[in-house]
Amino acid sequence: MIRAATLFGVLLLLGTALLMSTSGQQQAQKRSGMEIDPTADIHPSVILEGKVKVGAYTKIDAGTVITGNVTIGHHSLIRCNVTIRGTNTIGNYTHIYDNVCVEGGRPAKVGSSTAEVPDRSIIGDHCWINHGATMHGTQMANRSAVNLNACCDYNTRLGEGAVLANGSATHVDQAIPANSFAEGVPAVVKKQNITDDDRKAYFGLVPAEWTRYEGSHIEESIRSKQGSR
Repeated sequence: MIRAATLFGVLLLLGTALLMSTSGQQQAQKRSGMEIDPTADIHPSVILEGKVKVGAYTKIDAGTVITGNVTIGHHSLIRCNVTIRGTNTIGNYTHIYDNVCVEGGRPAKVGSSTAEVPDRSIIGDHCWINHGATMHGTQMANRSAVNLNACCDYNTRLGEGAVLANGSATHVDQAIPANSFAEGVPAVVKKQNITDDDRKAYFGLVPAEWTRYEGSHIEESIRSKQGSR
């Protein structure tokens, strides 16, 4: 009987602490101007700092750091140990995999910056940024992809459906046209007018289709976990 009472007391204390912690996090988010959708699944070890907005059914995994003025859309997936800092906009159904670094880029005409206007980090919908990639003030149109350990230097622009291959690197202000496959250091367009069959042969899947598929499964998992199913 005593053991049962003691166990009940411990559980009550833990429950109270959890409620206080959740309430504190919600109050902190309100004070800091963060907008985190209640259906977002964010690992407890994730660090959010600044003005951060996370959309519905987006999942952010362990060890990720997001700091600055960052907007992330719905049904996106950000894996472990990703760093996103500065001013960044990330779309819907977009995947950013482990150990990727995304930064906002350069200001304009200060500190020797050659940028005529500030760089913009804008990642569209159904984009794919694979493990270990580095992005400096990069713009990715919808359905574009940056593959394993690739590097995008300041003001790189990928057109819709463009692909930057494994281990490739762009130079400052480089543009990769829509539906082009670029490879090498520095990256050179090797093929134009690529199709989903080309993407499937290179990636083993079609990234834009995979992000949609995975997004629906993430939503299902979150609904189940939160008991709203």
